[in-house]
Amino acid sequence: MATIRDNSRFSLFLHTGMVALAYFAGARLGLSYAVVGGAISLVWPSSGIALVALLALGIEVAPGIAVGSFLANVSAGVPAAVAAAIGIGSMAGTLTAALLLNRAARFRITFERINDVLAFIALAAVMSTAVSALVGTTALLGGGLVRAAGYAAAFLKWWLGDMMGVLVVAPALFGFLTYSNPVRSMQRAVEACGLIAATLWVSYLIFGAPQLAGHGYYPAALAIFPFIIWAALRFDRLGASIVTLMVSLVAIWGTTHGTGPFAAESPVDSLVRWCAFANVVAVTGLLLAAARAQEQVAHDLLQAARIELERRVEERTEDLEKANNELKEEMARRRLLEGELIRIGDQQQRLIGQELHDGLGQHLTSLGLYCAALNQKLKTQGHPSAADAAIVVGLVKQASLMTRRIAHGLDPVAMEYGGLADALRALAETARALNGVDCKLRIAPDVDLLDPLLQINLYRAAQEAVNNALKYCHGHRIWIDLERAGGLQTLSISDDGVGIGPEEMERASGLGLHNLRHRASLLGGSCTVTRNGLGGTTVAISYPLPEGTGRGQEMR
Repeated sequence: MATIRDNSRFSLFLHTGMVALAYFAGARLGLSYAVVGGAISLVWPSSGIALVALLALGIEVAPGIAVGSFLANVSAGVPAAVAAAIGIGSMAGTLTAALLLNRAARFRITFERINDVLAFIALAAVMSTAVSALVGTTALLGGGLVRAAGYAAAFLKWWLGDMMGVLVVAPALFGFLTYSNPVRSMQRAVEACGLIAATLWVSYLIFGAPQLAGHGYYPAALAIFPFIIWAALRFDRLGASIVTLMVSLVAIWGTTHGTGPFAAESPVDSLVRWCAFANVVAVTGLLLAAARAQEQVAHDLLQAARIELERRVEERTEDLEKANNELKEEMARRRLLEGELIRIGDQQQRLIGQELHDGLGQHLTSLGLYCAALNQKLKTQGHPSAADAAIVVGLVKQASLMTRRIAHGLDPVAMEYGGLADALRALAETARALNGVDCKLRIAPDVDLLDPLLQINLYRAAQEAVNNALKYCHGHRIWIDLERAGGLQTLSISDDGVGIGPEEMERASGLGLHNLRHRASLLGGSCTVTRNGLGGTTVAISYPLPEGTGRGQEMR
């Protein structure tokens, strides 16, 4: 623990000594341009060095500011007491800036926010420098180095000098401390070299060339601003602060040699004018760089939000595609299951039809033959029951005929030999024979044949619709129509009965209507139930023709 404490003390002592040395070097440079009392200079880089030191190393190194200021002023011939008071004022002003920036403004030395720049200007460049200028000027007044009549002018010059150091020097040092390379390509490096060369050349023409630089022609200094804007927008705060520092150095050199727009007969007036201009240039560069940084942050946030949104949209799209595929698979499985159930139902109907035809039909045929033989025997014997036997023979024949027709309806043998047309004709004949209804079949000559599976579905749909018409409509006529219109074919079953609408059919034959709709879906079409012009009901199944289907044979 003792070793750690000793190391901490040594580190603090070392940092404090480094701050004192840096402040002393900057102060000696500034005092070479002293304008009042040997201690007031309009070129004071030490104020910027001190502020950077406290914000980067901590307020514990603040005594180094007082020491460096004291030594610099004593070496320039300022009385020790006055130099000590000036040192304390310099330390107090810098401490004020550091505390206000850290605690009141939550200041970031990266200058990435406009609020940081405004706080830096108001608290560090204006307010804290006023503290050091007030203490220092008062110390000079007390030491007899400044007259009372010139106190206000001396204070203003001290304040402008400290302000210049904070605005011009501190941002450049902050930029090096938080260095983020703005030159990321050879093209950008070439541009940076061009900016430096152009800035130095134009600065020399404005502030240094005797044959070009006009005395007191202030608008000439405005030619500097395009380069400040260029540096701020293309090379961020580091570029803006470096260009500002270069312009300031060239301007100081030219102004002190009596050239440039700020040159006046009095060297003091020249430096005052230059100092005000330098502060304006520094503020402009800092604000532009901060605005650019905020714009870049907003752009990066928008870009990140866009990327995140695209990622979420892709994930959501993938989820929807997956759910859609699963739904399609489920629908396909259900269609296969329903198709299998219908196929099994059709198969069972055919089996029942075959049993009726081959089993009950054969028994009825045998019974008919036996009854005919019995009738012939009774007639030969002259038995009075011969007439009754003849009636029995007729009834057995009718039962056999009805059984065959029902069997053919359940197992449409005509479908296997004559196709859909013959099966529909057999359906119409069965309706006429068994129910006494006038059932007519009308098939347009341009209809196309379908494959056997689609034909059996269409036949079963027609069979279901005819049975519904016989059961619920109580009409005298039924029409079965198969026609073609464009790319659609329509099978419609119409009657002249009481007219059952869709709602009534739903209630009366929910399973039958469901089967009709499902068979229509198997054909890729739809089923509709409407009232027709005769007051009855029309059930229509419309379905598209499969691609590549040719003209079917004409059916009459």
